[in-house]
Amino acid sequence: MVRRMAKRRIVSAELEDFMRYLNSPWRIIWRNILVGLARGLGAVFGATVIVGLAIWVLKIFVDVPLIGEYARDVRKRVSVIAEETRYSDDFQRVQSTLERVDLRMKENNELLRQLLEQLQSSK
Repeated sequence: MVRRMAKRRIVSAELEDFMRYLNSPWRIIWRNILVGLARGLGAVFGATVIVGLAIWVLKIFVDVPLIGEYARDVRKRVSVIAEETRYSDDFQRVQSTLERVDLRMKENNELLRQLLEQLQSSK
């Protein structure tokens, strides 16, 4: 009996905390920002570790007689890809896309304003 009452109180308190969380949009936004930041940093860190380990393992296998040439070739390719990966081009493409979207939105806003004026003048 006491356990049931305690369990109900705990569930009720958890539900109350959850409702308070849902009623605070800034808390939700802040938590999502932190989670997104952690995921992004984790992905970058993980990719860095994986690429570093791959290069290290390939460096070890370069001296193995049968697969050394293959490992050397793969290592060179991975190194070239890692060095050539630059995001400035991607950022420029995103920026130009956002500029086009902004221009299109301004055009649409102007059209909507004209339509509203026509509707108001026809009344």
